[in-house]
Amino acid sequence: MNYLQLVLKQMRQRALSTWLTTLSVTLGVGLAIAIMVLGRESQALFGQNDYGYDVLVGKKGSPLQLTLNTIYHVDVSPGNIPYEIYARLASGDLKKYVANAVPTVVGDTYQGKYRIVGTYPSMFGYDVDGQPLPADRIMNYRPGRHLEMDQGRVFAPNKFQAVVGSDIPRLTGLSIGSIFQATHGIPLPSEKPDIHAEKWTVVGILAPTHTAIDRVLYIPLNSFYTIAEHGVGLIAQEKLREGQLPDTAAKPEEADEDTVPPVDGDGIQHFKNYDYNTRDGTLKITLPPSVWALSAILVQSRGGVTGEALRYDLNNGTDVMAVNPASVMREFFDTFLKPTRQLLLGICSLVTVVAAVGILVSIYNSVSARLKEIAILRALGATRKTVLSLICLEAAVIAAIGSVLGVAVGHGINALGAWYMMHRYGEVLQYDYREVVFEAAYVACVIAAAVVAGLVPAMKAYRTPVATYLVAS
Repeated sequence: MNYLQLVLKQMRQRALSTWLTTLSVTLGVGLAIAIMVLGRESQALFGQNDYGYDVLVGKKGSPLQLTLNTIYHVDVSPGNIPYEIYARLASGDLKKYVANAVPTVVGDTYQGKYRIVGTYPSMFGYDVDGQPLPADRIMNYRPGRHLEMDQGRVFAPNKFQAVVGSDIPRLTGLSIGSIFQATHGIPLPSEKPDIHAEKWTVVGILAPTHTAIDRVLYIPLNSFYTIAEHGVGLIAQEKLREGQLPDTAAKPEEADEDTVPPVDGDGIQHFKNYDYNTRDGTLKITLPPSVWALSAILVQSRGGVTGEALRYDLNNGTDVMAVNPASVMREFFDTFLKPTRQLLLGICSLVTVVAAVGILVSIYNSVSARLKEIAILRALGATRKTVLSLICLEAAVIAAIGSVLGVAVGHGINALGAWYMMHRYGEVLQYDYREVVFEAAYVACVIAAAVVAGLVPAMKAYRTPVATYLVAS
């Protein structure tokens, strides 16, 4: 009978104590692995530096709020900036810094949960006529990766059409041809939703990106301005910028069944903010461009120092802010998440030490109860080194079994965390299998610690006087 068989036989004889000790190792290793994986992958997710754009332009205020609202579609918008800023980036004095720029505007949701974003077809790599843009003019959401259509087509910029993220059909039941209405903001559970009368038709579904984009509904920027409440708000903001008091008596005129204007001879309905052609479904904004506003602009600079120069130029103004999203998220992680991760890793180290102590106590008690058996082994020819090796091997086997189970438990916790991140934020935690070496090294350290812990009871067995226990029997 070899050493391992002897060890396994001893473990079976005291199965309850063995499995309780193994369980403590499993929980310690599982907790440590889960924290290491979740901490590492959350850093890669929230502290990433691989955005396809290097500048976010928005209302001056909190860079973190602007980044979270624009990229991850959480938190509220920090405010609006004049449409004129986008015009300067696209074809004005700031064009020298810019390779691509895409405007976005937010403020409404679908079903009070899923963000609706107004933008241009260039967000998806198409021009206003629905034709693909050249590769160098396509905005990437990751380097070398741009939004692609999985089903249908991109929306027309002057129609009530929509393109939705890949998760929206599963979450809401919307599909190609479905019609939906927007809800103003995110109503509280006890608040009655303010549903706008305008209706959009889904004409396209995006391919999965495994980002928050998968949970967003995109509509034409122009159609966002058709909503009467938005028009009243934009006009009020324009007056405030000009130092005037807004007209508090102004009320939006929603296009409901009671206020739909008649169709004139050309098939046109004249609403407050826009004209609608009933023959081809096109719309024309009648709000003056001077009152148009945006929530943010995604900008891909021309590279080199142009991004920094653009941020410097815009940040010198009074109302507009330009930030590097990668820098913002790295700072956020280092400030808020990294210390917490280090604290949790410290706790995991203590848990691992406690598990090693548990092995020590368990085997020590076992050795105390088996001194007679050890004396018999010695009498049958087993050397002191043999006895010491058996005890240390037992500690290593318990640690190895607990560690393997702990790795499985840790990755199970990680899978639950990834599921939560996907359903809460639309972001996927990617697992890098190159890290398996690091985890294997950690398991090896746990086994080594168990062997060291096993040395204490092993030395007790090593010093067992054979004659004393054989005579006592």
